[in-house]
Amino acid sequence: MNNNFKQRLFHILHKPSRQNPWARYVNYLLAALIVSNALFVAVETVPSIGPIYKPYFLAFEVLSTSIFAIEYLARLWVCVEQDRYSHPVWGRIRYALSSLAILDLIVILTFWSSVDLRFLRVARMVRLLKVLNMAHFEQSLTRVGAALSKRRELLIVSVVMMVLCIYASAAVLYQVEHGAQPKVFSSIPNTLWWAMTTLTTIGYGDMIPITPFGKVCAGLISVFGIGVFALPTAVVTAAIVEAGTTDTRPTTCQHCGKDVYGTETGHLDT
Repeated sequence: MNNNFKQRLFHILHKPSRQNPWARYVNYLLAALIVSNALFVAVETVPSIGPIYKPYFLAFEVLSTSIFAIEYLARLWVCVEQDRYSHPVWGRIRYALSSLAILDLIVILTFWSSVDLRFLRVARMVRLLKVLNMAHFEQSLTRVGAALSKRRELLIVSVVMMVLCIYASAAVLYQVEHGAQPKVFSSIPNTLWWAMTTLTTIGYGDMIPITPFGKVCAGLISVFGIGVFALPTAVVTAAIVEAGTTDTRPTTCQHCGKDVYGTETGHLDT
């Protein structure tokens, strides 16, 4: 009886299936609770709402934290149904040290934190992929990760070029503007702030060149920076496009193990 209940609970919490009504109800409830926590944490910061309804927010926080704690203990209890966590002691310790389990524990511990860290609860929404059994989303993320991994050298080169561009821009503007604005462009490290905000097109306006040559240099740096800072975006976009066009259909027959596509014409064998 105990093992049967543990297996059923395991398939509700760890291996939810759309064919399992209890898995749907429990996990949709948990998903709604996660979203509600994110909304309540945000609404509570509104001055005209938070102080007035503070007791209700506190009651909801206690309730949700209790549910999260019960869920965490339940997951820890039934995780041994998986082969990799089958050991009754070390298996549970290994599961407790996994990234999602640590995230669950952090969410619970924020209730007793002296610093208001409840906003970290929104991070638990990463479980929505598993909670809602969206396997196709997980597969898409895997394909994007694989496509990015193939382009990691390009990403590294792009980041290095961005860093060099920021440093060179800061050095140039410091040399040009330091004489006219010694307090604003006081050093190259201080001018790095201007370089970053300019090259990322944010431009807060707290540091601006006033000399004619400085303005010319700033204009050239801005135009050049657009191209440099667009490189990582292009690499990531290419990876996403490749992941979206990757053929995920099986290439071998599940029954006979033969290639299901024609080697000459590429059509599906019948």
